[in-house]
Amino acid sequence: MSRAWMLVLLAACSGAGASETEARTEDDLAERRYVDAYADAPMTGVARTKMLGALDRLAKVARSSKSELRRAIATETLARIEDGDVLLGSIQAARGIDRWHMCKDEELPVCAGAPPASDDRVWTGDAELARRLEEGLAGYQWGNRVYFSITEETDVGELAATLVHEAVHVAHRSECHYYAVVDDHVVAPEPAYVEEYRSFLAECWYGDDAATAEECVAYAKAATDDYGFGVSPDAAALGARLIGELVPAKATWPRAFGACE
Repeated sequence: MSRAWMLVLLAACSGAGASETEARTEDDLAERRYVDAYADAPMTGVARTKMLGALDRLAKVARSSKSELRRAIATETLARIEDGDVLLGSIQAARGIDRWHMCKDEELPVCAGAPPASDDRVWTGDAELARRLEEGLAGYQWGNRVYFSITEETDVGELAATLVHEAVHVAHRSECHYYAVVDDHVVAPEPAYVEEYRSFLAECWYGDDAATAEECVAYAKAATDDYGFGVSPDAAALGARLIGELVPAKATWPRAFGACE
């Protein structure tokens, strides 16, 4: 599922991460680790440095947050990434079934046929797909793999918040609930709304020690409504129902990430 990063966070969640100018030592970054989605095409250079910085932001929140929920979200997101339960990679390096799903969201003819096998690591589409992904896709999640386009302009605090958002998607196999017909990418509006709302709710609670239920419900509703699903569930009731599903804990982690059933 594609994710357009929120460039302007609502006031309730504007504290996501420390200031971009906060000093981080090389030792801080050296403590952080993640597992590449493709070992033969790892993130390098700016992308790797930014990602390590985002993980360091999560670690700082996990250590110092006064909010129990915020601390738990940061701690478990970081643990899932550092343990390899969530794999990270660049959109440019994606291939096989994950790249095919990116293509389906872009509605390009190169992916009009049957999908590649679930273990395919070769399919890359064509030049038009590469151009479209490079120009228009900031992030993508499928299975336990999360992909990013990271540049010098990428804000580390926003990237950390996005890691929270995507880890919650992975924890709930959101891609398997998002679509009425998975291989055709026919969106099921009501389930898709729930999947996005849950992740935005987690993102908000992660963002600020002083976050409140009212503020995070408003944030999650505004962000999810922006997707244009065309449904309007009771936001407060949905927030109350999902509040116990925001921490990507190991105890409730999916056992496998095969094809959606």
